[in-house]
Formats: sequence, C-alpha cells, structure tokens
Amino acid sequence: MIKRIITASILIIIMGLAIWFQGWPLRALLLWGMLMSTSEMYRAFRKIGYDPVRWSGYTYCVLAVLAQAYYAQLTGQVGMFQSISPPMLALVLGLLLAMTVIVLKGKVAFDSLMSTVFPMLYPGLFFSLIITLQDLPTRVVSTLALILTFFIASVNDTFALFIGMRFGKHRLSPEISPKKSWEGSIAGLIASVGFAVLAPWVIGRMAPSFPAIAEQLAVAPLPPLWAFAVLGLVAGALSQIGDLVASLVKRHCGIKDFGTIFPGHGGMLDRMDGILFCGVACYVFFKIAGL
Repeated sequence: MIKRIITASILIIIMGLAIWFQGWPLRALLLWGMLMSTSEMYRAFRKIGYDPVRWSGYTYCVLAVLAQAYYAQLTGQVGMFQSISPPMLALVLGLLLAMTVIVLKGKVAFDSLMSTVFPMLYPGLFFSLIITLQDLPTRVVSTLALILTFFIASVNDTFALFIGMRFGKHRLSPEISPKKSWEGSIAGLIASVGFAVLAPWVIGRMAPSFPAIAEQLAVAPLPPLWAFAVLGLVAGALSQIGDLVASLVKRHCGIKDFGTIFPGHGGMLDRMDGILFCGVACYVFFKIAGL
C-alpha cells in the first residue's frame, strides 16, 4: 500500500505540472501514455495468439497528437478540415492505414484486423479526446477540464478502494473484477460528485481576487454547479466502467496487469483505464456547454 501511495503522489505531481504548462509538455506526456497503453494492449493480444500490426497503431498515436497541435493551421490553409475534428481526422487516417496494411497481406486475418483496430479506439481515441481539452476557449476552462478529467477518476478510485476495503460486502462484478464492491462504488460516485462541484466553485471564489481569472470567466462563463454535479456522477460512473472494461480485456487475455511500469499500480493502462473514460465524459460535457 505504501508503494502504491508513493507512486500515486509522484504521478499527481507530474500530471499537475503538465496541466499547468499545457502545450507541448502535456502533448508529450499524453503521447507517451498513448504509446505505452497501445503497446500494452497489443502485448496482451499477442499473448493469446493474435497478430496486430503494431506499427500502424503507433503511427496513429503520433498522428493524433500532430492533428491536435496543427489543427488551427490546417483549417486556415485547407478549408475542408474545418468539418472534421482533430480526433476524428487522426482516427480515420489511422484506421485506413491499418486496414490497408492488413488487407494487402493477402490473408484472411480477422483476428489481426480486430486486434490492430481495437487499441486505436480504446485507448487511442480516448487519449486523443483528452489532448483536445487544451483547445477550449480560455486557459481557465481548459485547466478546469483537465483537472476534472484526471482527478475525478483518481478521487473515485481512492474512495472506492478504501471504503470498499472497510465496508464492501456486495460484489459489483464478481466475474470481471471480484474485489470491487457496490459499497465502494457508491462511495466513489459520491466523492466524484463532490470533487466535480468543488473544483469550479473554488475557481469562482478565486475570480474576485484574480483579475485574469475574472476576465476569462467573463469571456467563457462556466456552467452552473448543478451541471458539474451531473458531470461528476456520469464521469465517476464511466470511470468505474473503464476499470471494468480494462479488467475484462485482462481476463480475456489471461493477465493480471497490463504492465509493471508503475510500482503498486501496474502498467500505464492499469493507471489510465478510468481516467480515459472520465475524459470522454468531460469532452462531451464541455462541448455540450458550448465551450
């Protein structure tokens, strides 16, 4: 447990710095996470005999980051790019590349196709949605979106773990993840809602003392707190679904963890599974809010 807490503390500092600086530091961190997670997924599939075309998946990861980084220039120079978002542009190119390579092999390799394409969608597409959160209209909004993406899931995990260990009696999904309980799940959702409301409330309270924040909130006002409460509930639930999806893949592939890069946590995808699903919720939320 001590090892797990130390690792989590270091990761929080790294994520906090990346969120603060944004731009290329954040892109580089997420690209690394995207490449590592995709590699872990491919490695898991290879353990059960599948043969994914790994280099096409890695190429897609790079395309996703470049599409986000240079999308403004693309839309300014080539008008047709205005009708497709950076994540979708990268995904379409990546899928076309993967399918073309597999078909040109001349073999009926459906397992190769599915094991190549699936990691492009998850974790690939989910990572690319998180990357685009820094494109929101103001620095305050983008920072808030990234904080909610990374930390709703972490708060959810923490409360679900400790409350589940202490009070958990009813199994949430015995076959997929035997250790998760309904008691822990409910505690995680309550904590997620609380954090999702607290973060924008703190920003609102800070605004009168910091003119720069007040000016940005005037340009792009935040949704009401009740909307953030809904976000916390949905994002917290999706975070738990993400954990279960990752566990389902591990059970299918006969592995305990996706990797060992993070002591006490496992691989990159073991750490990012809930965050990725939470990121999707935040992406949709801020798009619906018109930000």
